Amino acid sequence: MKIAVYGKTPESKTQLQKEIKKAGFQYDEKKPDIVVSYGGDGTFLSAERKYPGVLKALFRYSKICKKCHNLPITHALELIKKKKYKIIEHKKLEAKGLFATNDMIIRNKNPTHAIRFMLEINNKKINGEIIGDGIIASTPFGSTAYFHSITRKTFAKGIGIAFNNTIEEHKPLLLNEKAKVKLTITRGEAFLAADNNPKMLTIKPGNSITIKTSKKKAKLISF
Repeated sequence: MKIAVYGKTPESKTQLQKEIKKAGFQYDEKKPDIVVSYGGDGTFLSAERKYPGVLKALFRYSKICKKCHNLPITHALELIKKKKYKIIEHKKLEAKGLFATNDMIIRNKNPTHAIRFMLEINNKKINGEIIGDGIIASTPFGSTAYFHSITRKTFAKGIGIAFNNTIEEHKPLLLNEKAKVKLTITRGEAFLAADNNPKMLTIKPGNSITIKTSKKKAKLISF
């Protein structure tokens, strides 16, 4: 079995490489069977972007990592060798060629100006024109992140839509995973971002973005 490390620091990465080889695994960053993500939530999202769909084992280096294991790496490697683990799959969202394990964020490009937009769910318009900073479309996996910071809620299935700092209050939407969410900008410019991907797309007035559940999945090891 081939294992790669996506580490928070070069030092931690070097040390983990030694542990992996010592445990009898082959170290391979090109075509790994498993990627050890050593850091926090952001480290995992970056690792998933570099190695999409490859099985991940998450270990804590940062204090902020809700999905990380607290097992000693040596113990975890022994469990992996004996195949004493479960594989948990998490569905992603997609829009305009971007994929998100946590969330898709559409928000105002200029922080001093709100955007105006229309929202459609499965081709049905809702709420009329909305004025605010934008929306967050979240997966269940990501519902403990930005979605929760706005709504103070989490959810276990489907797609969650949180309204970010809107003029009028709009309660979050909890949708079926087959739902298609279409946002059309009517005034102002916005960014489309996926997780912590530095690549962002600009949405101009008249442009629409459709967010839906992807066939692509993130796969995590659970001990």
